[in-house]
Amino acid sequence: MPGSPRHDRTRGGRAPGADVSEPWSVLLFVAGWLTVGLVTAAWFVIRGGHAHLLWYVVGGLLGPLFIPIAVERGHSRTREVDVRPGRPRAARGGLRVLVGVDGSPDSDRALDAVARTLAGTTSELVLVSVASPDRVGDDATAERAATRRMLDDRVAALPAELPEPTTEVVVGHPADALLAVAETHDVDLLVVGRHGHGLRDRLLGSVADDLARRSPRAVLLGGLADR
Repeated sequence: MPGSPRHDRTRGGRAPGADVSEPWSVLLFVAGWLTVGLVTAAWFVIRGGHAHLLWYVVGGLLGPLFIPIAVERGHSRTREVDVRPGRPRAARGGLRVLVGVDGSPDSDRALDAVARTLAGTTSELVLVSVASPDRVGDDATAERAATRRMLDDRVAALPAELPEPTTEVVVGHPADALLAVAETHDVDLLVVGRHGHGLRDRLLGSVADDLARRSPRAVLLGGLADR
């Protein structure tokens, strides 16, 4: 009946409170969008080695639209960009050792432990440093040049009892790259620090733990006790 409370409530076409769920629907949609994007970005960073915070921003903005991009680019292939062959020793029964070098204190301690404890038993030594796959152009050139200088500095400090090492700068996911180089050189032992270099190691997760789980070869984490 005109003028009745029922008629007044429905005259605007919608009763009060009928649209209360709309803000919640929007919030749920935004939350789902962000969640899918950020989870995809985390997978992209960890599995692809793309250790840059910007990918989380991209994932949050693109949401589900980031999934095909992550699948297409999500796994960085290992590429050698700077290799300097060393001089292995023809020592029967000698160890072939690969050391992951990233300039971090843990990495330096691991390399120093190899120098102190395996100098007389190593027939081949390979030092590998992994560069980011996200850098391009001048940034990539600068990073690789700095990595080469860092490797050269470590080589210069090695004792003469060790064989002249092969040094490699490769691009890719750190664990994948180290495993690929280890396979190429058929090494007996991989040596890495327990913790990598700052933010990149935190973004990618522990490379040392990843190697320990996946490597078919012996992996030494953090160095050796003095003999």
